[in-house]
Order: sequence, then structure tokens, then C-alpha cells
Amino acid sequence: MKPRIHFQNFILISLCIVSLLACTKDPISPDNNSGTNPLVDTTLLNVEYGSHTRQVYDIYLPADRDENTSVLLMIHGGAWKAGQKEDFNYYLNLIKSKWSTVAIVNMNYRLASNADNIHHNEIMADIHEVLNHVNTNKDYYHVSEKVGVMGASAGGQLAMIYTYKYNSDIKCVGSIFGPTIINDWSWYNSTNLFLGDFVSNSLTEYVGQPWDTTAYKAVSPYWNISSSSQPTIIFHGSFDPIVPVYQSQWMHGKLNTLGVTNEYYEYVAFHSFDNTQSADAINKLVAFFKTHIE
Repeated sequence: MKPRIHFQNFILISLCIVSLLACTKDPISPDNNSGTNPLVDTTLLNVEYGSHTRQVYDIYLPADRDENTSVLLMIHGGAWKAGQKEDFNYYLNLIKSKWSTVAIVNMNYRLASNADNIHHNEIMADIHEVLNHVNTNKDYYHVSEKVGVMGASAGGQLAMIYTYKYNSDIKCVGSIFGPTIINDWSWYNSTNLFLGDFVSNSLTEYVGQPWDTTAYKAVSPYWNISSSSQPTIIFHGSFDPIVPVYQSQWMHGKLNTLGVTNEYYEYVAFHSFDNTQSADAINKLVAFFKTHIE
């Protein structure tokens, strides 16, 4: 004998099924379109690329993008053990206003910490995973594999060392007052008013060990460039009390000696630029990046 279903139960079951079907949707696509409609400007925030709470990025996708759309990766500063992607929003908005056709990825990374065993290798792995995640989803995002990387302060160093040492596919790199000679111990171990012990302690956590010439040179962009290094653009303040301007000057000189395409701009500034200087730097950075990744 077949079980009997009361009418009321039948209606309840039917409503549940309809409700479930109504709530089951395809994942939200950055297209915001269907068919042949042009793609619209889209922002996706806190896209996860790993299981750690810091392993997220924001991606800004321009309208009318396609498989040829270039990607710019931004890496924030903060002495390797502080900071967040939102710190870069001012520069990000400047770039968007000057370069409306580029896709921008603004990333967080795990911060250097002895307690959490997060050091240089882990941060490099995070940058690599972000680019892998974007590349894996390039058809979903409608972007190309053409990537340029930029950063400010410690983010500038991270952008350069990752580009020069770990990823030859990066098309170009930009640094805004980023340190290039991490083994400059006479400077970083100084006890002047601006540095104190903070930078030397930060470097110990970033590198993963106290002062060691070999280990500190290994993470220095200056010691990891060659004649085949990618085109580079550098900006620095002439009175920077945190990262000495001579590091960028020497970097510029060595890039010239090696025959690497590069540009260097120096402003009358400290370890930050005013609005006029920032706008000028971003204009120059955008023009440089367009030349090498579009």
C-alpha cells in the first residue's frame, strides 16, 4: 500500500521545493551582464585567495574589458609587519582616474611575525598565490596575463624582489620610496630619532633572523637585478628619514649600468608625497606601465 500524503503536507512540500529553487542561483559574475552586452565597471572586495584572514584582495575591473586587459597588482607598505590594502586607496583612485582600462588588484598579505612564523618566504608565497588566483580566474574576470606590480615603502621592496627574483613573467615594476638594500645595516641599525629599534626589529621579523649579511642581501632588490631584469620605475623623497634616498639613487645607477630600462624621479619630500607630487608620480607610473604591459 502506498503511503498517503495529506493535501496540506503536499502543499507544504511543494512550497519548500519552490522556495529552494528560487534561492538557488548561479554565482554572481563580475560581468553583471549576459549575452553580448558590454561588460560594466565592477568591484569585488575581499576575494579570498587562502585560508588566513589576511589572504584577501580587492579587484577593480574596468568596463569593456576583454582578454587583452592588463592587470596592475598593488602591494601596501607598513614595515612588513603592519598596514593594509586600504592604505593604498588614495593611489588606487588616482590610477583609476588616469588609466580607466586597467584591472587593478589591491592585496593584503600575511604580516611578518616571529610569533606566527611569517617571514619573507611566506609573503612571497602570498603574492604568488594572488597572481595565480587572478590568472586561474582570468576568463571569469575577462583579463589578460599581462601584469605589472607596484608598491610603496616596504611594499615597493616586496614588489621589486618578487619581480626580479621569483617571477620573470611580470612585465614591469614600480616602487614608491621602497628600500632596495636591506643589508644596509649601518642605516637600519641606527638609533636616530626616526628609526630607533623599530626598523631593525621589523627586519628581523621580515627576514626571519637577526642580522646576517647573506640572508639580508638575498632579499635586497639591489643585489637581485641583472641585465634581464624587468623595466623599473622608482620614486623617492630627497629628505626621506626612513629609507635613505641614496638607495634609490644607487639602484637607478646600477639599472643603467646593466642596461635595464628604468626611470627615476626624486621629489623634495620625506617618506611621503603631497597631493601634487603623488599626482605627478602616478601620471609618470601610468605612462611607464602602459608602455610595457599594454
